[in-house]
Amino acid sequence: MGASLEDLEVWVIDARAHTLDIVRDLSDEQFRVPLLRTINPFLWEIGHIAYFQEYWVLRHAAGCHPIRPDGDSLYDSAKIAHDTRWNLPLPSLPQTIHYMLEVRDRVLNSISTSSFDFSRDTYFVLLSVFHEDMHDEALLITRQTLGHRFPTALERADAPPVPVSAVGDVCIPAGEYTVGSTGDEGFIFDNEKWAHTVNVPAFRISRSLVTQTEFLNFVEATGASPPIYWKRDEDGNWLRRHFAEWIPLEPDRPVSNISWFEADAYCRWACRRLPTELEWEIAARHGGCDQMFGSVWQWTSSDFLPYPGFSEDPYKEYSSPWFRTHKTLRGAAFTTRARMMRPAYRNFYTPERSDIWAGLRTCALES
Repeated sequence: MGASLEDLEVWVIDARAHTLDIVRDLSDEQFRVPLLRTINPFLWEIGHIAYFQEYWVLRHAAGCHPIRPDGDSLYDSAKIAHDTRWNLPLPSLPQTIHYMLEVRDRVLNSISTSSFDFSRDTYFVLLSVFHEDMHDEALLITRQTLGHRFPTALERADAPPVPVSAVGDVCIPAGEYTVGSTGDEGFIFDNEKWAHTVNVPAFRISRSLVTQTEFLNFVEATGASPPIYWKRDEDGNWLRRHFAEWIPLEPDRPVSNISWFEADAYCRWACRRLPTELEWEIAARHGGCDQMFGSVWQWTSSDFLPYPGFSEDPYKEYSSPWFRTHKTLRGAAFTTRARMMRPAYRNFYTPERSDIWAGLRTCALES
């Protein structure tokens, strides 16, 4: 992704505004988050977002001194164990917001100075923006997990319905395909390195995502546990929770908030299979499938592994610690920022996670 100086300034401002919009309406009580393995305290997370940007853009790239002398001991996620984040002497919310805005303003000033090395420093600005985008999605996941309403400062959003016409499979012929990213594509994450060719047999991948109705049929036919945010009302009707709202199941909306194990079990019941992440990327690059981006993340059958020629980028903790223990997801959810949506982007979570907006599309078994 190429970016101009103006793009950098606009995205830095936009990302910080979006973060603040996500937490703006939370009460003091809602800021007191229970200790759960899958989430972070709101106050710690928004401070960490600013710290990460300060560390890479101002301290690492520009050589500036730390804004907060205690920043490393409060916000360095590589060194601060998850469960200890609830007991840190964090600044107050007004102090944290002041820090977030000060970092933003100093980054904007750095971008506008003659000492800004565009060929070197752009990478770190974009890294901080995309890092913030990912944490913004995590903040929304936290709100969903805790049953808080959708942020009032944002336009209410949900995964769009699956087009009624999007039935059947897309046939992808056997051949040699290129997957991954090259160095001339602008910003890429290290786990996308490097572009390489793969020989793939012909396969058939579903044009559409699996819907709530299709997944309900699986649950009722097998007695499997329903997705984490589904329940029956007193009349036996199925509902799902979207943030603080309980909504009747919508037949054509994609199923979401399911684990890799649930996605795999559905495929076995339906006599289908999950696509590999390479098949998913090939299908995304060559067209024909609907809602590859902006609906729900899509589980693949693939373990999260390094590509041939992989090497760590300066932010070494981004990929390497998670290889071989996580599954790969592709696409993007309705909560994902548009600038994050690319065919080569690899998301990754442990297979039991069902708190993320993840669903699936399937492949025919004979492929």
